[in-house]
Amino acid sequence: MNQTILTGNLTADIEVRAVGEQQVSKFTLACNEGERVLFMPIEAWNMPHLSQYLHKGSKVLVSGSLKQDQWETEAGDKRSRTLLSAYKVEFLTPVAAERETSGHARQPAKRPQRARSTSLSAR
Repeated sequence: MNQTILTGNLTADIEVRAVGEQQVSKFTLACNEGERVLFMPIEAWNMPHLSQYLHKGSKVLVSGSLKQDQWETEAGDKRSRTLLSAYKVEFLTPVAAERETSGHARQPAKRPQRARSTSLSAR
């Protein structure tokens, strides 16, 4: 079984690209482990709406499976990288608070919002 769950913060805004008839959202998650930080590339297929709600610094919980990409450079060198192919992304930062702190404010919040988890999945 290949299942991984990571919690961390986005290092930059999400990049969404079309691949054929599908869309892939790509971002890097910074996961703090005490003094060490793990930077994990994330791919979320067919979840383009993530970029509307998540921005640099957003805290999320990502569930998915580890995947290893392998390729060969033009010079003939073999390369590989490990990434997490996400099937579920849960927001750990309240969306209204995120908009206010990230500069993506649409309108001020009328009342304080309690922290809650919102999740989106490809299913």
